[in-house]
Amino acid sequence: MTTLSDIQRHVGVAADGKWGPVTAAAIAKALGVKQPDNAIPDDYWPMLSKIESNDRPYIKASTSSASGLYQFIRSTWRAEGGQWGTDMSQAFGGLKPPVEEQLARAKTFTAKNAAILSAKGIPINRASLYAAHFFGAGMAAKIIGSDVGERADLIAGEAATKANPSILRGKTVGQFLSWLHGKTGEWAR
Repeated sequence: MTTLSDIQRHVGVAADGKWGPVTAAAIAKALGVKQPDNAIPDDYWPMLSKIESNDRPYIKASTSSASGLYQFIRSTWRAEGGQWGTDMSQAFGGLKPPVEEQLARAKTFTAKNAAILSAKGIPINRASLYAAHFFGAGMAAKIIGSDVGERADLIAGEAATKANPSILRGKTVGQFLSWLHGKTGEWAR
């Protein structure tokens, strides 16, 4: 009898006997199934802005430095080339980057996330991209690829769970994926 581990070895992925997006992508490739392109959906940007800020360009989260339409934290905004002011009580440290700049930086950041997700065999859609925005691409791929019965909070770690207790504390991967589906209207896998 052929096992999943046998198939995984045959298609050149880690033979851990667990089904996941990397295994699925490798099997699809071996069978010659054309994978969808990794283009970021045009409807992702307005969805992200609505979820993150309710379309308010200069809103700041009360619990962190997250600012603007896409709720960039200071370190990520600066890593994407943005400027940050000195008044930490205000969005963007008191600066007011135009909406166009916020979108441009969201696009470059999201393109990097999409490349990481794609390399890990995760399909690119609103759900997987939002998970990457929420956790970072590496952690999003890890959670999306985990068994639905595993604890999402234990995978994500205490810092992420403390920042998002109603979403993560005591929740399984399946519950997180369902929450994500409710936010984005798509499934991450």
